[in-house]
Amino acid sequence: MSNSFIGSTDNGFDGDISIAVVTAIASERGVEPTELPPLYESLDPDALDALFAPTRTGGPRRGRLEFTYAGHEVVVECGSDLEISVDGTSTTAEPVSAGRSERFAESRTDA
Repeated sequence: MSNSFIGSTDNGFDGDISIAVVTAIASERGVEPTELPPLYESLDPDALDALFAPTRTGGPRRGRLEFTYAGHEVVVECGSDLEISVDGTSTTAEPVSAGRSERFAESRTDA
């Protein structure tokens, strides 16, 4: 299974992992993130973000989580880098811009 790199605390990725997951799926489908069902219908986005948040000392967390979202098998793996895989294939997902992130966050609470 190949994973695609989306960022880490070491190289400046500071976005929410939950938003990165939705962005990766949207990119895979060629749609806007707001066109997907809310992530919270599959798992708690706040719990996902907390699971991979930096430790109290600022170091990265390490672990792997597999789940299904919007009909896709998603793997989030955090080692020295944060990686996301969608349906076992490489997916390019970039941290979303502040404006897009705010619009997406608002859409998460609209349901």
